[in-house]
Amino acid sequence: MTSAARPFCLHQEETASCLPSEGEVMRWAYSLEALLTNQYGVAVFRDFLRSEFSEENLDFWLAVEKFKRTPSLSKMATQARRIYDQFLSPCAARKVRRSVSICSDWATKCLSLGVNPASFQRAQDQIFSLMEADSYPRFLKSHLYAQDDSCVTQICCSRWSLVRSEVVCVH
Repeated sequence: MTSAARPFCLHQEETASCLPSEGEVMRWAYSLEALLTNQYGVAVFRDFLRSEFSEENLDFWLAVEKFKRTPSLSKMATQARRIYDQFLSPCAARKVRRSVSICSDWATKCLSLGVNPASFQRAQDQIFSLMEADSYPRFLKSHLYAQDDSCVTQICCSRWSLVRSEVVCVH
């Protein structure tokens, strides 16, 4: 790798601290869950999904994860409406692929029972299963997940910037 291709880190002394270890990258192949629990894995998977025009599936899944951790019920209701409008409603600009019954069930459930952390669980599970069966296997075969000596740098720093606390990796 040439020095021009190496990333540099702001607020860090060592370049390597900006990148996932090769072990982390290898673990992404264990399962979609392993990939989605790693910030670098999410960034790489998002880049892959963007190339396939299906980034909204990941964005929906992540939005629901954030929604489930919302402490306030009033904020949860606002987030729920935003998620529904953005990803599930018939007029959604970034509509995810899901069954029609999921949406009608969601609307009925939320109107009668109110919003709670499990409000989107069925839809999230369906999108996870879709990504696991469809996008994830293609991702593992893609050039973005080539397991060679330079894959960590290629994957994590040559295509975008990542922010982690006060660390920024840029190419």
